[in-house]
Amino acid sequence: MIKYVVAVLVFIAALAGLLLYVGDDAMLQISSTDAPGFFNLGTIKIKWQFAIVMAVLGTIGLLILWSFLGWLFRLPARLRSGVGLRRNTQALEAMEDALLAGAEGDSGKARRKAERARNLVKLPALGRLISAQAAEASGNSQDAISHYQALLDDERTASAGRRGLAQQYLATGNLAGAIEQSKTEYQDNKNARWALDILFQAQLSDYRWKEAIETLELAVSRKHIDKAVAKRRTAVLDTAIATRLEDEGNVSGAIDMAQRALSAASGFSPAAALTARLLGKTGEQKKALSVLEKAWTRSPHPALSAALLDLLMDETDAVRDKKISHFIRQNSDHRESILLKIEENLRTGDAVSAWSMLSPMMTEGEPSARLCLLAAEAETMLSNEADAKVWALRAATAPVEPDWSDLDPEGDAFDYSDQDWRRLVYSFGEKGDLIHPRFESGAARVGRSGRKDTNEDSKLDASKIIENDESLHRAEREESADYDVDTDDLAMRLDSLLEDKAKK
Repeated sequence: MIKYVVAVLVFIAALAGLLLYVGDDAMLQISSTDAPGFFNLGTIKIKWQFAIVMAVLGTIGLLILWSFLGWLFRLPARLRSGVGLRRNTQALEAMEDALLAGAEGDSGKARRKAERARNLVKLPALGRLISAQAAEASGNSQDAISHYQALLDDERTASAGRRGLAQQYLATGNLAGAIEQSKTEYQDNKNARWALDILFQAQLSDYRWKEAIETLELAVSRKHIDKAVAKRRTAVLDTAIATRLEDEGNVSGAIDMAQRALSAASGFSPAAALTARLLGKTGEQKKALSVLEKAWTRSPHPALSAALLDLLMDETDAVRDKKISHFIRQNSDHRESILLKIEENLRTGDAVSAWSMLSPMMTEGEPSARLCLLAAEAETMLSNEADAKVWALRAATAPVEPDWSDLDPEGDAFDYSDQDWRRLVYSFGEKGDLIHPRFESGAARVGRSGRKDTNEDSKLDASKIIENDESLHRAEREESADYDVDTDDLAMRLDSLLEDKAKK
């Protein structure tokens, strides 16, 4: 505003200076020669000051007239603009009301307000989008789907429509529809990360393992997923496919897929156990042992030792001992290697050596059911029936080791359902963690290491000990359940046993 005032003052000052410069005596004379009729005027004399003032006033008048005419010309547009502004304001208010009503769960109000917004805004795509979101917010999936489908007709809104449809289809269980919409978008638009998430989730939910692998490969090429995560997920999916092929009787195809899974994640125990078992069926024990040893080096698991013992079931004791010792050396310091050695000592009747390795484990916190059963078996071999019963009773109430619980004595290790494989894709894919369905479902506890024991006479079942001893009453079982391991007593007994063994 100040600059305009300054400009006017400068103009007035310039005009005043010009008038003073001209003075009162300077005259402007206007005459016409040889002009016909009306234009044949006499000589007109006026002062220059008057002429200058009139010229300025005339110019100002012309500017005012021009501005007035321009205002009149633009008046209809201004009127229309004002009406449009009010209409847009009302449309925005209707959109807001529609979304709020949807968030409140008032589907009827949300539908009415969305329809009003569509009528006011005169933009069909925007109106459809608002209607779809309002219906979605209020939980009206059918209305939301119909509005999202309408968005597919316009190229500008097709992507938004596919996203909305994919989300609604996935939420309502229409997995085929969710896959169709998200797959179309992900193939056409490499930046549609949302499409990857929905597509992969829908494929897993529909158990389309092969398609899920293809999606992972495309995601890796577009750098939408970490390569390590993708490899672990692929390993799970390959193993799931291998189990299907085995169920269909395609053993060679199952072996190929299981080996492919191991190439993606060499320490994946379910794939290693499956590969070894299938190779053992085809008579390729050497390859099966190699697979188990490689997996044991990376990630020892009770299922791997169980698979090893199954492979060696028909071997002589000398060959068996040699191969098991070599197997243990692949990762000799791991807890599972120590437990495997303990089990072998018990199988061969060397209870003293078994106790020497088992005793430190029993004093490291509360012993698991697995350790208690091993302790009971060792005590039985040492003719210490009282302590054997105590350990057997403790096994009935001791915590179960999740890995150990997955071994089904009446079936194969990692007998996962399709739902289990789907969960494993995420748990193992993200962090390399296995799931334990039998542990989570509270399935029946297995005996000793969960494997088929080659020496049935040495196998110990805690339930049979309890059932066969009528002298053990409920009070005794409760007392035994609360029994605390005396570490000093264990150490003294171990020293005594080792001395007796040395004397022999």
